[in-house]
Amino acid sequence: MQTRHKIFAVFISLQSLAFAHAYAQQLPDSSRSLRDSSRLPVAYGLQPAWQITSAQSHISGDQLRPSSAATLSNALYGRLPGLTVLQGSGEPGYDVPGLAIRGLASYRNTDILTFVDGFESPFDQLTADEIDKITVLKDAAATAMYGMRGANGVLLVTTKRGMAGKPKITFGAQTGWQSPTRLPEFLDSYNYATLYNEARRNDGQPERYSAADLEAYRSQSDPYFHPDVNWYDEVLKKSAPMSNYQLNVSGGNDNARFFVLLNVLKNTGLYKNTDRKREENSNANFLRYNFRSNVDINVTKRLSASLDLAGRVEDRTYPGTGAGNIWDNMMLIPPNAFPVKNPDGSYGGASIYRNNPVGLVLAKGVASTHDRNMQATMRLKYDLDQVTKGLAISGAISFNNWFRGNDDKQKDFAVYQLLRGTSGDTIYNKFGDNTTASVNDGQNNQWRRTNTLFNLTYDRSFGKSDINALLQYQQDVYTISGNNVPFAHQGAGGRITYSYSRKYIAELTFGYNGSENFPKGKRFGFFPALSAGWILSREAFLQSAGWIDFLKLRASYGLAGNDQVGGRRFPYQQYYYGGNGYYFGTDNHYAGGMDEGSLGNPNVTWEKARKANIGVEGNFFRNRLNFVLDVFHERRTDILAERSSSIPGYIGVGLPSENIGIVNNKGLEVSLGFEENNAKGIGYFINASASYAHNKIEYMAEAQRPFAYLNRTGQSIGQPFGLQAIGFFKDEAEIAASPRQTFAPVKPGDIKYKDQNGDGIIDIYDEVAIGKPSIAAWTFGLHTGIRFKGLSLEAFFQGATGRSVMLQGPLVWAFVNDAKAAPLALGRWTPETAATATYPRLTTTANDNNYRASDFWQRNGNFLRLRNVELGYTLPAKVSKIVSLQQTYLYVNAVNLFTIDAVKLTDPEVLIGYPVMKSVNIGIRVQM
Repeated sequence: MQTRHKIFAVFISLQSLAFAHAYAQQLPDSSRSLRDSSRLPVAYGLQPAWQITSAQSHISGDQLRPSSAATLSNALYGRLPGLTVLQGSGEPGYDVPGLAIRGLASYRNTDILTFVDGFESPFDQLTADEIDKITVLKDAAATAMYGMRGANGVLLVTTKRGMAGKPKITFGAQTGWQSPTRLPEFLDSYNYATLYNEARRNDGQPERYSAADLEAYRSQSDPYFHPDVNWYDEVLKKSAPMSNYQLNVSGGNDNARFFVLLNVLKNTGLYKNTDRKREENSNANFLRYNFRSNVDINVTKRLSASLDLAGRVEDRTYPGTGAGNIWDNMMLIPPNAFPVKNPDGSYGGASIYRNNPVGLVLAKGVASTHDRNMQATMRLKYDLDQVTKGLAISGAISFNNWFRGNDDKQKDFAVYQLLRGTSGDTIYNKFGDNTTASVNDGQNNQWRRTNTLFNLTYDRSFGKSDINALLQYQQDVYTISGNNVPFAHQGAGGRITYSYSRKYIAELTFGYNGSENFPKGKRFGFFPALSAGWILSREAFLQSAGWIDFLKLRASYGLAGNDQVGGRRFPYQQYYYGGNGYYFGTDNHYAGGMDEGSLGNPNVTWEKARKANIGVEGNFFRNRLNFVLDVFHERRTDILAERSSSIPGYIGVGLPSENIGIVNNKGLEVSLGFEENNAKGIGYFINASASYAHNKIEYMAEAQRPFAYLNRTGQSIGQPFGLQAIGFFKDEAEIAASPRQTFAPVKPGDIKYKDQNGDGIIDIYDEVAIGKPSIAAWTFGLHTGIRFKGLSLEAFFQGATGRSVMLQGPLVWAFVNDAKAAPLALGRWTPETAATATYPRLTTTANDNNYRASDFWQRNGNFLRLRNVELGYTLPAKVSKIVSLQQTYLYVNAVNLFTIDAVKLTDPEVLIGYPVMKSVNIGIRVQM
């Protein structure tokens, strides 16, 4: 099955290439090119860069290539001002991060829209080599045409297209090795047992480990009954390979152009000793095949067409249990709990630790998913110059289908606890059973999306006046497996741009569209936006300043919407659910009942975002220096909230969701760049950017609280709350003289909290806003490089400030739920270390006082990371021509090479689970 898909992908791509090349040879060179390289992507089209008055950022696929990211969105950290990338898991094939544009403006759904070549589609598994540009649309003027779907921002991806000229063949090959940026560290068996004994003494209990036990742990002389296991070392390899190969061909003439790409990526996980044939077990593996064929044809002088075919084959395999289970147990199980394997080769285990991490990787079988995605888009454009010059009509239809099947062969395994018999013999105490593999082979999930789009455009100049107009109709139907009612959007939009003397620009943009998720008669809304620009550099009073090449002021104000309001689908309907029933008759026949759900809201509507933006951009000193500055403000209203927390429950029914929430969001973005090239072949550049976004909840219908500092209203979205730690109790006298802490009985060495309301009691009413949300307020990017003849070196740094992270669970809480202990516990409080202690007293019992949300466990989450660095060399042209190549580029690069942060004991972006990966790669790129 997999082989057929791969052959089909190659066949489609080669057929498209042959068709386009043949057509290009037949038609005369009379029709103009469909592409204008001086134009930048905007909503549903292209626009001259000088004419754009909205807030947006751009980056090319070529700029992203050095990132070597398997998932494209992981290449965007700090690259586009206003776009925040939220690091996800590092597991191969499941490392897609979250994305936010200009921070958060809603406490409900904040997902952004992503479009590929004009139609909504995921983009994470595209490759940098098939990307022409990625564009972030940020203000109302940029997103108004998306109507009720544009409030959270839009990310546009445009893929490469062929250019007129001799066919160009480019081949690239890269291989590398990846390893975790940072793994948590824990104490060895000797230190663990020593501290455990101390914790038992603190609890008034006898010590568990004797002096002989401690010596056996220290000397590691008894690996079966006194093991010292570092589970990370036992489960994980030091590094894992990753490879990437791509071939693309492009060319044509003014009549037909083509771009064809084939790409193969293989990303391997970190698990040791796994079966390469994947019969008994499997490493985490991700294998992806991408193919794309974009063909543009001028059928006649006025009629042009394009056909885009793109698809992916994605195969993921991993151990028979989820990565979360493996990594949780590596973090939880103490080093002395049991050996990896017993003397007879069976897996070690214990009554309270029945998940041997090595067994979870090697003895749970194999799980796999197989994804197939195919997207086809057909466009036609007809110039109506015979009606009036500059008028054109176009239409497009796009089909996007995705299917995931699974092929699992999962099983279970027994663990054995070693015990000493009375006669000194070894007893094997069994837990669980060894089972044969159960096979599960079938459909996992699928979706399909059908889009239609019709445009009427007008582009004309009259003397000093330029008019650019677009009227558009769009329909989107999205069907998910298992959902009988498709998600549907329909609407129209338009944009008219007028400029005078290429100095003064005014633009009106609007969207009128609707969603099936709202009541009939209330499904459509109108979303207008106005923007204006003033190109000062064309004014006479500035043209005399020879150092100003381009300077533009712009401003916008408008309305956008968000129909992803969260909660249940069709919130205007009344729902009923199966509930308790009754027994009737002499035979006690049972009749099931129905429960009334929360009330429906017949007036429910979408969120509304009123956005204002002021920007300035310019180029100076013969375009060597450039900068962009934007300041924005957004007021988001009609956010769904339930009054159930503010209205008594005795009314007897669940209250509906209502459009009553309000959030304000404001910030700025700035980028500055400088580039210099001299006659000696030396060039260098530096580009810096910074983004700031701060939101505030104005209203969310929260419950009335006895003290104002408890309110989430007035705080930022995601603001953490907890107790404020003010040290450790030093003795019983201090405990007696302090406010009573109600969470658990306290002893000397326990954390002491501040009484916020002065009532003499420490309880949940003393929780205050602590630290910052986990999403950074400030994000930074710094891209710099130098070139000397064929040699080049470039580096990209990304940082974030204004964020906090909360450490909790086995990562830092020693002995909780029989977990291990981190090196932090070495700083524990004792009567002798009371003045210097950095960790509370040790205990083996559940301590609801010490281990709860407080600023004691919170850390500064700011970081600076070297995201990419690449050293490359382009061979002299005469050397490349020896083997009939136009250009040969050799390089070595590194990803996530180092991080500076205050968290230290784990990665500041991913605290637990499959870690963020760093890699070192070597590669070659040739052009024929």
